[in-house]
Amino acid sequence: MANASIGRFIVITGPMFSGKTSRLIEFLEREQFAGRKIILFKPKIDRRYSRLNVSTHKGITLPATVVPVDKRSLLDMKKLADSANVIGVDELQFWDNDSGIVEVLESMADNGKKVYAATLNRDHMGKPFENTVKALSVADEIHFLTAVCVKCGADATFSQRIIQGKESFGKRIMVGGKESYEPRCRRCFVWPK
Repeated sequence: MANASIGRFIVITGPMFSGKTSRLIEFLEREQFAGRKIILFKPKIDRRYSRLNVSTHKGITLPATVVPVDKRSLLDMKKLADSANVIGVDELQFWDNDSGIVEVLESMADNGKKVYAATLNRDHMGKPFENTVKALSVADEIHFLTAVCVKCGADATFSQRIIQGKESFGKRIMVGGKESYEPRCRRCFVWPK
């Protein structure tokens, strides 16, 4: 039993612009350097900077396998992850709440894989994402990152949606960058009504 691989489930969370994807890429590159085979999954709906790579807001990239964010994609993800030692998932909050993504990632960790997942902590209404809450509750290790509040410079833990209009406000999932969101601290976050 001494040679059995011990899995781990590591969650990286925080608001927009806190460096979650940068940290994910850093961890995965370190795993590659150590000689481990990695696979990185990117949600198909995230086309902000690259269609085929996970990319940070600063332009750092890592090749990824693009998958839909529904229950059907999980079987493909499991098959593709079979040959890897380390699994990475970016933007975990984009997966459907009932997809079972967190349970699949936890089972991969239970089976000796090292799993890294980057996820937003809250939506633009200040409410936690369900998949984030699930992932945090079963994680072996949590990295909670903060950004810098654009209003006062304090540690930011909220993502303020700054696009105006009913169509943008009503959508919980709206992929965007600096044109759509700002990091804010609790004092400067404007709670939507």
